[in-house]
Amino acid sequence: MAQKVHSNNLQTPVGLCSLAEEGTKKHIATSRSRLSTTSSPEEMLRLVHELEAHKIKLEMQEQELARTRHELEDSINMYAELYDFAPVGYLTLGRDSKIQQANLTAAKLLGVDRSRLLGVKFTQFVVPDDYRVIDTLLETVLTRRSPAICEVKLLAGVSQGSRIHPGHFSRKIRIEAGVSDTSHECRIIFSDITALKVAEEGLLKSERNFLSLTEQMADEVFVINSGGTLSYVSPVVEQLFGYLPPEVIGHSFTDYMQEEDRNCALKVFNNTLQHKTTNQTFEVRLKRKDGSLFDGEIRMQYYQDQKISGVIGLIRDVTDRNQAEKALKESERMFRKLFENHSAVMFVIDPYTADVLDANQAAADFYGWSVEELKQMNFQQVADVPMQVLNSHFKKIIASEQKRFVLGHKKKDGSLCDVEVFSNLIEIEEKQILYSIIHDITENKRAAEESDRLKSAFICNISHEIRTPMNGIMGFSELLKNPHLTGEEQTQYLGIIQQSGERMLTLIDDLMDISKIDAKEVKLQITETPLNQLLRDLLALFKQESDKKGLRLSLTIALSDEQSIIDTDSLKLKQVLTNLIQNAMKFTSKGGIDFGYTVESNLLEFYVIDSGIGIPAGKKEKMFERFHQADNSLTRNHEGSGLGLSISKAFVEMMGGTIKVESVEGAGSNFSFTMPYHPVRKHEIVEHTAVDTALAKPALCILIAEDDATSTLLLQSILKGQNITILFAENGWEAVELVQHHPEINLVLMDIKMPVMNGYEATRLIKQHRPLLPVIAQSAFTAIEEKQKAKEAGCDSFLTKPINSSDLLEHLQALLSW
Repeated sequence: MAQKVHSNNLQTPVGLCSLAEEGTKKHIATSRSRLSTTSSPEEMLRLVHELEAHKIKLEMQEQELARTRHELEDSINMYAELYDFAPVGYLTLGRDSKIQQANLTAAKLLGVDRSRLLGVKFTQFVVPDDYRVIDTLLETVLTRRSPAICEVKLLAGVSQGSRIHPGHFSRKIRIEAGVSDTSHECRIIFSDITALKVAEEGLLKSERNFLSLTEQMADEVFVINSGGTLSYVSPVVEQLFGYLPPEVIGHSFTDYMQEEDRNCALKVFNNTLQHKTTNQTFEVRLKRKDGSLFDGEIRMQYYQDQKISGVIGLIRDVTDRNQAEKALKESERMFRKLFENHSAVMFVIDPYTADVLDANQAAADFYGWSVEELKQMNFQQVADVPMQVLNSHFKKIIASEQKRFVLGHKKKDGSLCDVEVFSNLIEIEEKQILYSIIHDITENKRAAEESDRLKSAFICNISHEIRTPMNGIMGFSELLKNPHLTGEEQTQYLGIIQQSGERMLTLIDDLMDISKIDAKEVKLQITETPLNQLLRDLLALFKQESDKKGLRLSLTIALSDEQSIIDTDSLKLKQVLTNLIQNAMKFTSKGGIDFGYTVESNLLEFYVIDSGIGIPAGKKEKMFERFHQADNSLTRNHEGSGLGLSISKAFVEMMGGTIKVESVEGAGSNFSFTMPYHPVRKHEIVEHTAVDTALAKPALCILIAEDDATSTLLLQSILKGQNITILFAENGWEAVELVQHHPEINLVLMDIKMPVMNGYEATRLIKQHRPLLPVIAQSAFTAIEEKQKAKEAGCDSFLTKPINSSDLLEHLQALLSW
């Protein structure tokens, strides 16, 4: 070991010098001991050679010594450079924190020349808050003899004279202190970590922002490392999958996919890693913790930072979107089928060029061109109008001023037709188009023109039908003012006036019936009806007129009186038969009229057969149309509004039957209709006895509530001479007051439409005071709803104006047994 140490020492300049001195001394001593007067020349010569060899050796050692000294100087210089220009600062501090040694980097970091650092306390360069940190560092290294690391904020100093003035800005430095051979000095290494801290803070802030963003996003954010396992998932994973983040992290991202989707997902993942791609999107079925599945859209892109690389991505639940898209596609498919197979003619048109973009099969069938041919055409080619007219319509549609227009169109075969075009402007993929539906109105237009013609004829007819009886009423009313008329003349004139009034009333009733039929206000009133008796009454009603005209009038019945009691609307049945018999009487001048019914299964068939003028063959089908008559000319011989058969047809159909006509012009007509046979199985036959009006009647007190003076006078005239005291009220409120103050009132004739208080309200108040007092409603309104409202108000009966005297007296008898 000593040899090893000696050998090592020879490498230093001091060792080499020692070796040379020892060798010289040794040779001198040896030479003296061997050199004497008795020495031979050979010995003297050998000694000289040894001295020369020793000299050469000394010269070589001297050269080695010079080389070694040069290397040592180079090493010392290199060490000094490494020390001074190291990338970190080196300081040697005493226990009092004074700087004993410093390299140039330390001086530069502290911002002071190295010559001014020695003897200065290091704490002068540290912010006051970090003094204790430096003291703790020195205590740990010098006293406890343990290495220490700390971070402090450094003030930027400026050298002025011999004093150090700290600046106002601080930087962050990291200090590492090691234990030295002595306990009196501490060697430290420090470096500026300001930029690193800023970067770390920026990274932390970025991470916080990233976490905050991912927590607020509706989509799940994930990070997959290069091994395919999840290294991060956002909290949305709990809402989306039902897992907490720790339950997912560390698992393969394919664990939550269906088996059939995993290979596809891995392929996208590997491709993203290999090619460092961005925005790789695909859809898979994903599985929740509870086992349920949902459609997930996954977006992946390559991710790399200083430490790791992998994939970052998003997961979005697109179940609702996919269902909506599926529904949309299904809806598009359905509407496409509806468009293509709809029976209506449909076009899709460019509103600015009028080019046909699409057409359905109905359009091809209607116009004669194929769908493909139509799609190559301009809409003007089918519209029989100039292009400027068509453009004018389209501009109005675009401006929302018009949606419908009527045009003449031409077909492939050259024929013309009238069409009604309904168009809507819609936007599809930011392009405006016209969706148009075409209605063929050729026949409707002809029918409308025919209807207008019939209406014109009807208006002329109605004018005639009104003016004719009015002429009789006004003319003979004027003649009645003549005081020299005989009684016979007066009776004749009054009869004409009454007939004219009845004719006008019939016309008004027909118009009211038509109005109610149009408004669907007509309802059936089913009652027990003695059918045979109803027909006998009609026979008696028309017998006098037929005898007067010399016509045969016969009735045929198919059921016994008991079997003929049926459930039906007797008023409507009677009105239909009356209309048919009246028409037969009107158009028959010789021969006769036969009417009656037959029964087949559960069906009654009524008929009215006449031997009149008949109906032209071309007009039979239109006889039941409104306003239509076999002869609409101004020279026709028969009066009538042309509404009776239309009303009859509506009533028959309401009762569940059908009506038809068979006729030969010049030979007569057979009108027949059917209705269900609903016999009443059990019934009581009530014998009606005539009322002997000649018997003495008890005195009555009747209140007439009526605001119209003419109607009041009529009622007063009917009741005159009947042993009746009459009180009058001009409004509903007055009627209530009179009833309360006149207990002798036996009955109230209540008009419905009156000022102050209407008849309904007045009746309710009267019934509260005297619930047993009979009230007869009277109104010009004939709707069933009006009668029902009167009944609900408490009225015991209902009379329709104009009031017939016999009807009024019958109601009095029924209500008062009078």
